[in-house]
Amino acid sequence: MTASRKRRIVYANHTGRVSGAEKVLLSMLRGLERSDYEAVVMCPADGDLQTALIAEGIPYATIPTLKARFTWRLDLLFSYAISFVRVMTRMRREIAALNPDFVHANTLRAGIAATIATIGTGRIVLWHVHDILPRHPLSTAIRALAYTSRRTQVVAVSDATAVAFKGSLPFGKRVHVIHNGADLSQFPWRTQGEAPLKCELGLPTGSFLICAVGQICARKGLRELLDAFSQIHQNATHLHLAIIGKPVFEHEEQYLSALLAQVNANGLADRVHFTGERRDIAAVMQSADLMVLNSREEPFGLVLVEAMSCGTPVLATRVGGIPEIVTDGETGWLIDKGDASALALKLAELSQRPDLLEQVSRVAKKTVCPRFSIEQFLTRLHAFYAQLPAMRNPAREISPTVTSGQRSK
Repeated sequence: MTASRKRRIVYANHTGRVSGAEKVLLSMLRGLERSDYEAVVMCPADGDLQTALIAEGIPYATIPTLKARFTWRLDLLFSYAISFVRVMTRMRREIAALNPDFVHANTLRAGIAATIATIGTGRIVLWHVHDILPRHPLSTAIRALAYTSRRTQVVAVSDATAVAFKGSLPFGKRVHVIHNGADLSQFPWRTQGEAPLKCELGLPTGSFLICAVGQICARKGLRELLDAFSQIHQNATHLHLAIIGKPVFEHEEQYLSALLAQVNANGLADRVHFTGERRDIAAVMQSADLMVLNSREEPFGLVLVEAMSCGTPVLATRVGGIPEIVTDGETGWLIDKGDASALALKLAELSQRPDLLEQVSRVAKKTVCPRFSIEQFLTRLHAFYAQLPAMRNPAREISPTVTSGQRSK
């Protein structure tokens, strides 16, 4: 592929706020072969995504925020439909001006909008599915749209996500699984005796620190984790729990408030520590004696790979894509979702088995991490890109509505 004929990809994201899918998007952009591809991102101005794009030197075009969620309320569905129309109208204009070879929609909502916005153009739209579709009439409509649009290709982040997306429709070879990948170089094996988070929190010698890292929302099962911790904290005084992260969306602020109230009501304020969002996640994981992902549903669970790379053992629920990462009793431990008693028993048991934790951690580092590296992810993604047909008129330049990213120094 010559420099004069780079393939242009327009990435579409329905929100400007950065959570799991947006972190994957930024990883894709960092790893894109600039000699072969040029990228432009369409995203709203709300949140930190455009700031991150500027830091990475990635140009972007601003689109309205797409306000749409699964709901049964007809009044909300009407307002969401209006939001879709606004976003699709702007997308169609931007895509026509940007003239990409194909569109990579980084979320389901972006995929829906981009597919409708490109009707009549023949342009390929790649849906990157980071979510497990719930049982809802709208899920049936979403599947039907993707299936009937022969221009649509789907990349799912796990086998579980792919199965849930396809439902009973015969998508055939149009649905591909490319597992997310972690930059393992950023998550080195922990140094014996070093635990900076324990020191920061002022934990006594001999403490056993359990960490939960990620977005603070109901899907992560944090309320149930607190229920389990409250069952054992009096008889296991060496246990401490650190919850690392923040709410991303406004409706999640109430969930955080409920968690704080639960901690205070159960007398756990000196044993449960909310740190907020942190940038030193590797240091956090290296300080943890056990990483817990107690999700009600989880499309993949990249945080588990990051913890394994640091040598931190993991305990997670048997949902979604998690069993594709964790083999129970060999590379970590799995429990059923929503079973606070089983979780409590497993936390207490593992806190007394440092030898077993060390053994399982070493197996996970050796056998799991290489399969889910950023290099594996990018290799498979770029191979997939190479199979997509080119659509762009090479004479057309990037739209003047695009804001050029400039790398921070």
